[in-house]
This record gives sequence, structure tokens and C-alpha cells, in this order.
Amino acid sequence: MPTGDVFLKRLVATNDPLFHDIRIHATCTGTPDFSDIGTVLFWLGDPLKQKYPTCYLDAMDIAKEAAFRGLKVINHPDGLSNTSKTSQARIWNECGVPSANVAPVRDMSQLPAAIEAIGYPCIVRGDEEHAQRDVAILRAKSDLDRMPPIRSGAAAVLRMHDIRQEYRDSTARCSDLFRRYHHKARAFVFGDQVMASHLFFSESPIVGLSNCLFTREAGRVRSLARKAGYNATLLDELIAVDLQYFATPVFGRADLVAAVRALGLDFAAVDYSLRPNGQVIIWEANPYFWLPDGVQSVLSEERRAVDRVNRSFDWMATCLKSSAAQQSPLSVVTAIPA
Repeated sequence: MPTGDVFLKRLVATNDPLFHDIRIHATCTGTPDFSDIGTVLFWLGDPLKQKYPTCYLDAMDIAKEAAFRGLKVINHPDGLSNTSKTSQARIWNECGVPSANVAPVRDMSQLPAAIEAIGYPCIVRGDEEHAQRDVAILRAKSDLDRMPPIRSGAAAVLRMHDIRQEYRDSTARCSDLFRRYHHKARAFVFGDQVMASHLFFSESPIVGLSNCLFTREAGRVRSLARKAGYNATLLDELIAVDLQYFATPVFGRADLVAAVRALGLDFAAVDYSLRPNGQVIIWEANPYFWLPDGVQSVLSEERRAVDRVNRSFDWMATCLKSSAAQQSPLSVVTAIPA
């Protein structure tokens, strides 16, 4: 159970009584025991209905029974099925959430028409993936001719917003990193509460852990180069901005809350970029996010990751208890994929 196991270990380490109120039920393993249950929380891979249809049907049965019993449900299975790239973009556009325009592609034959509708430059990515799999940046038709097929078939074509260029064209007072590199921020949203997670920079417009500058700078070659004086201050700049982001109230929090709520979700990790005009553009919401133990985080010691992850889990526990406070007794069923 990614993230979930680390969260439970944190509850044990802090002697949080919430640990003893949690029952784990795996989907497709029979009818759960609802006795003394006040809240049902679904912690499931997504988009649920599209990727795990059998799990979705079982989860829906659990949700219906919970509703019949008057129990609180957190992250309903239908909400967990709204997170494909095309679905969430359509929902956000309809609700006025700041996000990129998207055109759906059911198979590769529809790709040229979808790109024409969105225009160049654009991003083509698998419709059901959160990670950096099946992602291509197309700046001209020649890029389309060289693009490998999307393995899943279904894809989303999104307008590419060059936030780095927006900073280069602006006079906004900010770290020069925003003008030199692309960036992606992540924040956790639980109800109307928001907590910063991390701020990554990359040379690629598609920013993730695998290609961010933290991962690059943590490598042996770059470490040796810094010792030799090459680009010696870059890592310090990256860490300082990342730490500042974590310690500062999140900009655009109302938009992040609205984005999660519009999908029918109660909590999710939201990836977005900060624009020089003080606004945000939201890329995706991930309700089945990965948050490793702080020791395993990239540049853990330098970024104070152990303390940050612990504080994040403590915040989540507080949000969960607050959300379920009206249900007595407090008890949570976490449904996980079998």
C-alpha cells in the first residue's frame, strides 16, 4: 500500500490513537465488517473505473452500503474515476479551474485532428497515467512524425503553457530559477485545507522526480563537479527555494481546493505551476500519490525531508480526524487494491 504503510508507521511512532481506529479492507476479498465503522476512506489506484474495473465495482458496493448505513465516505469511487487526463481537464474547464485545454484521443488515428484543435506546441500523454510514461512534447508536425505510439491507445492532447517563458517576459520579483528552468509545485489538499509538499525544477517542461534538478545534482558526477567548483551554488539555490515553498502558505490555495472538489474528491496531491502574475495553472490531481519515508527522499538530509514528511503525515492525520469528527465512534476502513 504505497504511502499508506509509511503513514501507518508514523501513527505508531507518534502513539496516535487513530492507528487503533483503522481497519484495512482489500477490495474483492468479500464483504467488509461495518460494525463500529463511522467513516469509509477509499485509498485506491486511479483512474479507478478505467484501470481497475473489477475493483471499482466492488468499491461501489462498499460505498453504497456505507451510504445506506449513513457513514461518511472519503474519496468516493466515482471521484477516483474522474482523474484521467481528459476527464479532469474537461471538468476543470467547465468549472473555471485554471488548467490547460485538452482534446481526447481514443486511438492514434484521431491524434492529428486533436493536435489541430489544440495547436502547437502541445503535450501528448497517456490518458490514464500519472507518471512520466507515454509523454511526448510536440512543437511542430515533424515531431508528430517521429513520435512513438502511445501504448495504452487512449491519450490526451494538452496545450503546452511555457511558464518559464512567462517569467522571462515578466518583471516579477522572484528567484532567477523560475526564469532559468521549468518548475512544478506539489501541494496536498484535504477538504479546504492545503499543505505544501515540494517544488521541483527541471530543464524539461514535463517536471517530475526522475528528471528534476535535485535528482541530477544528487548524482555522483554532479557531486564531484560541485566539489571542483562547477555550478557550485545551484544546489544551494534549489534547496533554499524548495524549503521556502514548504514553509510558506500556498499561493492559489482556493484554486487547488476547487480543483479537488470539482473532481468529486476529498483529498489529493495536486501538481501545478506558479505564474508570475500570482496565479496558478493546475496540471493534475493524484489521489493515490506516492510519499516515501523522508529518509528515501532525494537529497533527504539537505532538504530536511524526514521532518517535512513527518509533518505532512501528522497534518494528514489531523485532517482525517477532523473530517471524521462528526462520526462516532471514529473508525476508518481503507479499501486497497487486492
